[in-house]
Order: sequence, then C-alpha cells, then structure tokens
Amino acid sequence: MLEAPNWYARKYNSVLARTRETDPDAEFDIRQTGREFHASRLTTIDYGDAYVLDLRDKGGISMSGAIKDDALTAVFLWGEGTLFNGQQSDVPRLRVVGPGTEFKLEMPGSYRLMRIGLRGASLDALHAASGPGQDRRNWLMPGVHESGIVSRAELELQRMVLRTAAFAEAAARRGCDLGASLGVAASEAGAALARTLFQTEGPPDRRLGTGEKRNIVDATLAILEANPHGPVSVGAVCDVLGVSERTLERAFQECLAVSPRAFERERRLRAAHGLILTEGDRLSVTDIAMRFGFWHLGRFAGAYSSLFGCSPSATRRFVWGGLPTLLSHPA
Repeated sequence: MLEAPNWYARKYNSVLARTRETDPDAEFDIRQTGREFHASRLTTIDYGDAYVLDLRDKGGISMSGAIKDDALTAVFLWGEGTLFNGQQSDVPRLRVVGPGTEFKLEMPGSYRLMRIGLRGASLDALHAASGPGQDRRNWLMPGVHESGIVSRAELELQRMVLRTAAFAEAAARRGCDLGASLGVAASEAGAALARTLFQTEGPPDRRLGTGEKRNIVDATLAILEANPHGPVSVGAVCDVLGVSERTLERAFQECLAVSPRAFERERRLRAAHGLILTEGDRLSVTDIAMRFGFWHLGRFAGAYSSLFGCSPSATRRFVWGGLPTLLSHPA
C-alpha cells in the first residue's frame, strides 16, 4: 500500500512561519530583507519520488542552501530584481539543479517559484540513462543547467505544476480529502520531468567564443537587462557599443548560437509568458503583449505559439480557467 501524500496549501504573513516547513529535496536558510509585512502563498505535494511546489511571494527574501545529494530539482524562478546565484532571473526559464548543488537566491520584491523535484526510482532511472556513451547527459552532475530543453517542454512542465497546485489549493479551500488524486498528480509531474530529461541531451558546454566577442555579448545583455519591458533595437545597441550589426551578429552566433534579434524577441516573449502566469487573471493578452512591445497582436500570437506550442490566450485560459468543475464531480 502506497503512503499517502503530504500536501498543503497555505498562506503566510511572515518568513518565520515559512521556515518551520521542511523540504524533502533541499536544505536552506531564509532571511527576510524587505518590509515587515510578508505575503506568501505556498502549495506543495510530496509523494513517492516526486515533489511539486508552487510559491507566490511578496516582501523581500534572501535564501541560501543546497540540493541534497540524493535529489534533483527543476526550477522556474522569476521576478523583478530576482537573482539566482548572482544571475538575473526576471523571466520564467527552466533551470535543472543537480544533486549537491549550492544555491543563493535574492528576491527583493514579488516573485514566483515553481518546482518539480525527483528522487528515488525516478532519479535512479536517470542514473541508468547516464551510463557509458551518454557523457552529455549531465543533468545529475552538480551545478545549475540552463539549456537543452525546448520551450514547449518547459510549458508542459509548468502546466503540470499548475494543475497539481490547483488541485491542492481547491482541496484545502473546500476541505476535501483528495489524497489519492493528489498523489497521482504529483507522480505524473515527476514522470513528465524524468521523461523530458531522459529524451533531451544534457546541456553542452557553454560556448564562450573569443574574449572580444564575449565582451560584446555581455555588454549587449547588460543593455537588454536595463530595458526589461520594451523592445531594444539592434541598431541602437550597435550605436552604443560602436560595432557593426555584422560584428554583433557574429558575436551572438559564436557565443550563444542565436542571432541578436531572435534572442531579444525570445526574451520579451518569455517575459510576456511570465506575466500571463502571474497576472493573467487581471490583464488581457492584449495588455500583456503591448506591455512588452508587441504592437501587432497577430504576430505576437504567432511568435508565442512558435516558441511554446500554443497560443497566449490558450495559456491564459489554462492557467486562470480554474478547476471547479473537476472538483464538483469527484471520482
């Protein structure tokens, strides 16, 4: 007989209350850095070899710790001013954090954290897939791996977290005992992550390029980070850096294997996607598109669909449509 899942959906108004909760996959220390009042909404399910977490938080947090040696976790963390191991994290991009990896997070304002963790049989299966001849499958190595998974697969993992968290929140709100359903949902989320990592080549070594080209790319990224909401003209970047568009193109291709225009557009698409996930209940797709400089809504929808595999309106309906009908007809 399988053990019933541990799950909860709770709200907190202090960091102290949150630190009393345990985490099966990580050890960490939390410190509040912002205002005295803190608002946090946390939903987790711990079942078998999978752990699912969805956290919406506001108030200013600093966190440091490490993933346990027998666990792996996939993380989406984003918010204005948020840093993950010193790197800006203002759009939802998947990071796979290997066993034993130390981390330091800085979240000065509002942010969202979505997670799927693996251990036990699911992690053993990944170990088995990382045998001889599979040297590039390095998900299980210590470190934060940020490439190798397509955006459509990222969206599916986000959906898994949202679906599971919605069940837990609705059950807590209604006082329902949905232990069996929640256990299945958590297991499916863990299986989806394991399947995605198993089918995807581990992230290759980062392409650094020559020193001069690396400096050009780093300077461009700094300009983009200083303008997180609106479009940034490639020509304007070239004017600021004093380089030609051809030079900028070559630098991006050598260092990141993508054109500067494609990189800049994907950055805004991911930012728009993040806003759909966090504010789509009060903002329309049109509002969100225009906030990030997409003035032609048809082109925005097409570009979004090409990246994530579905339209922005479909994502908004999935995230904010709710699950009341699922709970009104229990199995």
